[in-house]
Amino acid sequence: MTLESPSIIDVAKKAGVSVATASRVMSGSTYPVSDGTREKVLIAAKELHYVPNSLARSLKAQRSKLIAVLVGDNADPYFAQVARGVEEVANAHGYLTIICNTERDPDRELSYLQTLQDYRADGIIFTGSGSDETSVPEQLEIDAMVEKIQRRGAAIVILSPHSIQAPSIQPDNLGGAYELTSYLISLGHKRIAFVTGPGNVTVANQRLHGYRQALTDSGITPDDTLLLPGNFTQAGGERAAGMLDQFPREKRPTAVFACNDETAFGLMYGLRQRGWRLPEDISICGFGNLPMARMVTPSLTTVNIALRELGRAGAQKILTLLQHQETPTQETFPTTVVKRASTIPLEHTAGVQQ
Repeated sequence: MTLESPSIIDVAKKAGVSVATASRVMSGSTYPVSDGTREKVLIAAKELHYVPNSLARSLKAQRSKLIAVLVGDNADPYFAQVARGVEEVANAHGYLTIICNTERDPDRELSYLQTLQDYRADGIIFTGSGSDETSVPEQLEIDAMVEKIQRRGAAIVILSPHSIQAPSIQPDNLGGAYELTSYLISLGHKRIAFVTGPGNVTVANQRLHGYRQALTDSGITPDDTLLLPGNFTQAGGERAAGMLDQFPREKRPTAVFACNDETAFGLMYGLRQRGWRLPEDISICGFGNLPMARMVTPSLTTVNIALRELGRAGAQKILTLLQHQETPTQETFPTTVVKRASTIPLEHTAGVQQ
């Protein structure tokens, strides 16, 4: 038989006080209670092994000391780094951090938001990008739920492009992609392929736009035959490697810009499996600067976002909002190109006609 946990009523009965008095003592209320009465309640609670019901208290107080981090894929090191930064700041201020894996599915995102509303989450951080398809029913429902949560007094911050209206800190995806493409061009590369992200994800399209703009500004006409479909995963990068291998030798690109580091890792593996030498046969770069980027061979040229610091900044913004202090509505998080061994000048690339 399962024994029920003691309730606040049991504590009050054992201490010989009212339930209201026992509740005030155990909740840490500022309501005046004599030292003698407080001691009796605490002794009774200890003897009964009473554990306060945190959920019940949060429902009453409209505060849960809970911050939720919505991620697109909890297996993706990008989101793991951001979430780690959030957790460091949130936990230091007494908040519990939970990770909600949406799998980039609007229905799952909406379901999480409803649950977090029910549990009175104090803060919600969107780390993944929203959809470009802002008129779809699911996205409209998400927008409406966010407004409902904000009206309750919870704080919401977005760390990637999203349709919802909330304070944001966003990496310079377009600028970072522009600078990385410009770096490849400075090495002499003109036929630069691009492995895309999911077609309806805003951040992927921002990086694609930066790539195309850099080509155009350098007098290079973007070639859509050099756009290879990807989905932000290593598997997507491996599939892109197979597509590259099908190019006639005279039309092969001399460099490839993968939309994120995970894609670049898969691309590198897939090309090696097909006998390509890196970077002798083709230069490769990514976006994100995951810890593994400097450990792979050759080390990966990429765009650094300082993901952990981005998460820390997001958590700090949540705390600032909860304290009703002023904070910028929109902030841009800087990006920088990290030059490593996976990219070389065109003149050193094998098989290139000078």
